[in-house]
Amino acid sequence: MRLAPAQLRLLYLINAISAGIGFAIQFVINLFDLVPVDDEFPTLLGGHAAGIAGAVGRLTDSFSYFTIWSNLMVLGVMTALYRNPNRDSFKFRTLRLDSVLMITVTGVVYHVLIAPYYPPISWNRYSDIFLHTITPILTLFIWLLVGPRKWINLRVVFAALLIPIGWLGYTLFRGIVIGRYPYDFLDVITHGYLPVLITAAMIIVVGLIAALFYLLLDKVLPINN
Repeated sequence: MRLAPAQLRLLYLINAISAGIGFAIQFVINLFDLVPVDDEFPTLLGGHAAGIAGAVGRLTDSFSYFTIWSNLMVLGVMTALYRNPNRDSFKFRTLRLDSVLMITVTGVVYHVLIAPYYPPISWNRYSDIFLHTITPILTLFIWLLVGPRKWINLRVVFAALLIPIGWLGYTLFRGIVIGRYPYDFLDVITHGYLPVLITAAMIIVVGLIAALFYLLLDKVLPINN
C-alpha cells in the first residue's frame, strides 16, 4: 500500500528532527564546554581553553567528526524531502544515498570501534544516543520503508563515495597541520600512516559493500512512496 504524501512528509520530518536534536545537543555541549575534554590522549582532538574562551576551537573540531557530517547530511536531505517529496535529480539521488550510507557507517563504526573503548560520559550520553543510535536506525528504517525507491545505480553508488573519501582526505590533511585527529584509528602520530591508510581503505570498502547492498535492496523492495 502506498503512503499518502502527508504520511511521507511526516516520516521525513521525524528523521530530520532526530538528526537535528543530536546535532543541537552536541553543539550546545561544545559551545558551553559542558563536558570538558582532558588531554589523556594528546594526539586526539581537544586541548582548547575551558569555557566560552575555547568555544571556537571546540566547535571547529566538532565539524571534523564524521558523525557530525553524516547527521548534517541526514538533516539536510530529509528536510529537503519534507519540503518537497517529489524532489529528484542525479545530485539529490546521490545525496540521498549518502545520507543512508554515511549514517550507517557512523552507527556501525561507533558501536564497533569507539563506544567499547571510549564510552560517552555526562551530557554526551544524550547527544550520542541520537547521533549514533536513534538517527542511524531511524534513517535506515525510513529508507527501507519509503526510499524514495529505484533511485540507486552504479553511477550513484560511486558518486556517493566522494563525500566520505573527501572527509578522509580533509581529516588526514588537517591532522598534519594541527597534529590531532578525531578518532584513534585515524591517529597517524600514534599508529603511523600505513596502518591508518589500511584502516581507511577498509572503511571505504565496507562503505562500498554497504552501498552495493543498498543498490540490491533498492531493486527488490516495493515502492511505497
